[in-house]
Amino acid sequence: MFYAIDVSKWQGTVDWAAVKKAGICHAMLRAGYGSSGIDPQFRRNTAACEGQGIHWGAYWYSYATTPAAARQEARRCLQVLAGLTPELPVAYDIEYEPGILALDNAGRTALVQAFLGEIEAAGCYGMLYASTDFIRNRLNWRELACYDVWAAQYGSACTCPLPYGIWQYSSRNALGIPGFGASLDCNRVYKDYPALIRAAGRNGFAAPDPAPVPENRSQRLTIGPVSSGDAWTLQQRCAALGLTEAGLYRSAWADAGQNTQTLTIGPVSSGDAWQLMRCCAALGLTEAGLYRSEYV
Repeated sequence: MFYAIDVSKWQGTVDWAAVKKAGICHAMLRAGYGSSGIDPQFRRNTAACEGQGIHWGAYWYSYATTPAAARQEARRCLQVLAGLTPELPVAYDIEYEPGILALDNAGRTALVQAFLGEIEAAGCYGMLYASTDFIRNRLNWRELACYDVWAAQYGSACTCPLPYGIWQYSSRNALGIPGFGASLDCNRVYKDYPALIRAAGRNGFAAPDPAPVPENRSQRLTIGPVSSGDAWTLQQRCAALGLTEAGLYRSAWADAGQNTQTLTIGPVSSGDAWQLMRCCAALGLTEAGLYRSEYV
């Protein structure tokens, strides 16, 4: 586990040497907001973080109220990130803006999918930032299980219904970093994102040379046994990839009581397999050894 801070122009000119001296090696930086806004401290923060050896990622504060607007925000975010190689994810920051609150859960969920779909299609490692309350009550959160989550919930525990890679646990400078007084967002990071992102060749990094594989790069995936809830999440992801309609998603009960299922998916492309592996990782299935792949 690592500690991180997140900052924007509201923190002014950050003394990143002092941040590093306090033992912090991870930071999430606001890149911008809305359809065109750029955080005036972003470029300085990225350069200073890299100069101090601090791993950084970016987040984009959203005002979008339609999927088209969310995709436009994502494209602007990618323009701002051009030429940079963040070692932490690129996060979609969705909060309690009036226009966003005027939508229903399905509408807000569509915003997340539109933004992160655009980000990931461009080769970046996407992430959802929202409060636990927002995720639980204002999104169809089960449809977003394929994305990494940065959950905000201040206190001693995080009760986010989705697995989370980052937990924003304090806004009161709980880490005691000099120069911020009692106002600084502090986070716990539970994944080695720099290693994950480099290994996957995301965020502008070149992927390591893969091991030789057969010329036919299609893969067949076997996942399970999994709960009905996890099976539903994976079925939704397969449907979004067009695999269900193509007859490439199959499910069978794994036990006599019909409590768990084993899924067989494929053959699928390596790209689709990567998307499904990400989804399984978010659900904790990869670490549990319940995701298996073979070339066919």
